[in-house]
Amino acid sequence: MTKQLELERPRLLTEVVGERIREAIVKGDLKLGEQVSEAQLAALMGVSKTPVREALVRLQGQGLVQIHPQRGTFVFRLSPEEVTHLCRFRVMVETEALRGAMASEPARLLKGFKQCVKEMKAAEAAQDLPALARIDMAFHWNTFEACPSQYLRSAYELLRSQLTALRYRSPITNAVTSHQVLVDAIGDGDADTACAMLIEHILENEARYRNACNLT
Repeated sequence: MTKQLELERPRLLTEVVGERIREAIVKGDLKLGEQVSEAQLAALMGVSKTPVREALVRLQGQGLVQIHPQRGTFVFRLSPEEVTHLCRFRVMVETEALRGAMASEPARLLKGFKQCVKEMKAAEAAQDLPALARIDMAFHWNTFEACPSQYLRSAYELLRSQLTALRYRSPITNAVTSHQVLVDAIGDGDADTACAMLIEHILENEARYRNACNLT
């Protein structure tokens, strides 16, 4: 029994450490491209370097850090080409998920979207930009929750963490308007129009993501 508890603690501690580092990256406390030190992070959180090292390896799998032997660990930062590829990948995955969700669970999809837009209105009124970023992520994830394809959900997970970090660094100022038109198209049951609007919405973000990465 004692050995089992001892084995469990490092795993849980790694998760806690990883979540704190992830939050620091996503919300901007750690800058894109910034080098991070295992020793400094361990000292700040009052833990040994082992859970920090393990957490960073996990975060690398989420695309949030890049580990270079002999050079160190750095918060991710996208090149201009990577920003373009990310947006194009979003177009492919999200439009397919949207068509799937509209075909299989349109009521669930529309209910989730309407709730997000309602929350966006409140966040816009309060000028709560971090909340807008969080709700924006929830809006798009709602598509995958209503989509029957687990493969599309898994594909989106590949870029979800990076997208979250980029959204926090490039808040959208007309969130309600840009999302409401998509909700209206879905309410009309027009998948082609909804997908066209979604593509336009995604591609409009490319310039904002470039700015977030200091590429312009």
